[in-house]
Amino acid sequence: MRMIKVFLLILAFTVSPAWAESQKYTCPMHPHYIVTEMGTCPICGMDLVPVEGDDEAVEEDRSAHKDDARKIVTIAPETIQNIGVRTENAAIASFGTDVRSYGLVTENVRLTQAISVRVAGWVEDLKITAVGDEVKKGDLLFTLYSPDLISAQQDYIAAIETGIERRINSSAKRLKSLGADEKAIAQIRSSRGKLERLPFHAETDGIVSHLMVNQGSYVKPGMQIATIQDYSSVWIEVSVAEKDLQFLAKDSKATVTFPNLGSIKPTAGIDYIYPTIDENSRTGKIRLVLENTDGALKPGAYADVNFETNIDKRLSIPSEAILKSSEGDFVVIALGDGKFQPQAVQTGIHNKGRTEITRGLEEGDKVVVSSQFMIDSESSLRESFRKLQKTQAPLALIEVTKDQQAMIDHLVDAALYLHEAQTSGFEPDTKMLMPALKLNDHLLPKFRGTKLEFILQDAEKALMGAKEAITDQERKQALAELVMALKPWITEGKPKHYKDKGLKLYLDHGTGYYWLQLDDKPAHPYGDGHAVEVELPDEVDVEVPTVTAPVGGAHAGH
Repeated sequence: MRMIKVFLLILAFTVSPAWAESQKYTCPMHPHYIVTEMGTCPICGMDLVPVEGDDEAVEEDRSAHKDDARKIVTIAPETIQNIGVRTENAAIASFGTDVRSYGLVTENVRLTQAISVRVAGWVEDLKITAVGDEVKKGDLLFTLYSPDLISAQQDYIAAIETGIERRINSSAKRLKSLGADEKAIAQIRSSRGKLERLPFHAETDGIVSHLMVNQGSYVKPGMQIATIQDYSSVWIEVSVAEKDLQFLAKDSKATVTFPNLGSIKPTAGIDYIYPTIDENSRTGKIRLVLENTDGALKPGAYADVNFETNIDKRLSIPSEAILKSSEGDFVVIALGDGKFQPQAVQTGIHNKGRTEITRGLEEGDKVVVSSQFMIDSESSLRESFRKLQKTQAPLALIEVTKDQQAMIDHLVDAALYLHEAQTSGFEPDTKMLMPALKLNDHLLPKFRGTKLEFILQDAEKALMGAKEAITDQERKQALAELVMALKPWITEGKPKHYKDKGLKLYLDHGTGYYWLQLDDKPAHPYGDGHAVEVELPDEVDVEVPTVTAPVGGAHAGH
């Protein structure tokens, strides 16, 4: 609830006369401290700020608005544009629960052929000589010289000469039982001559995965000679947490991602759910089957697996629109004409960047999709303090030494360097950003609790984004975030200092992104949009702004 109140203060609200008559004040850092008179917090010394209203006013408002509705606030159009409010309709979307896990590629044992012998003899004319040899169905693998096979062939030839079909069939079955295949038996019958070395052929396409003999090796009955594996299809053995097994069924689909294969994300079906649990890892095992006609999937490779279950049509909104508080989840509904209203909601499952809404919204309701400061309560509160412009002194009144100003200027230099890299077409050297990244170790302890603290923190975050950026779009985004972070210090803190240095601040009219440069002619780093120079003032009005609760529709701060 506190976060919702802070958010309403950010939006420069307009409330009813009854609210103003019951004005109370609280400390932004210690919200449990509430008094009826304006002053300073006895705990930290910060100036108090107005709160939304007392419990009676809230209860009165709840009676006027059903379904856990809160007060409606009205915001000026220019304020909406300045704070970056954007909205999206609650809509029906088909999605389910995500179960994420990992797996390993293994051979499909259904496509494994084990080559073994049933009689003693010597391996001759060995065609497969090493692991990795590729064979096709019907290829000759090796021949076997065996006295037992010669004796069985002689019996078969003798049976053929008698013409007695029962005896012929019996002799043929004996040859089969000793390992002779149909192709060899047909050759013996047609030639009516024994084969000194009986041939053995591949029964399937594949690759030799194991080879246990060499040319001339002596083998005994039951001894395995080789294994032929068909890799046109592979298994994925997936370990799934015990608590997640309940969500999986044979008809569940899985998306498999292979770190070594980049963007390839095949979809697989569940082939088998093992009935046991590993007592050490408390995981169950799921078997997936994937086609592998190109042989790209190698047994032993690691795979990230994402199961989507319970897929259904659900009323949902972007997950970033959800506000968290001690009393539950909230969203801010856009009512139109600059009016906004916080609304309590009950949420369901989360998936694909959306959250199911089970109560509190209807399809078509327009909700505010927050910017980054609304993702979690900590950053939201920090942004609240900044927007309120009440808890700290104006930037122009912050005193900095010559050395401290020089360190802050390193951040500006980093923005100029990133701009030059973007407009000149070279990839920025991350080493050039390191001096600016290390500044906060010295500056933050000096300016803790001031507005400059937020500027330094946001600038550091943007520089980290620039350091880790690997695409052109990510570098543009990092530059825009860095200049946006520095803009208040340049325009409100020390504008004359930067103006004297010839620093220029430009705005891309289309995207709203800013950049810094020293040249008079703008060099656009974001594209071909219309560039507008933002004039730096010679003097800054240092009057401390106040937040009031005006009566009759006037906006706070306007």
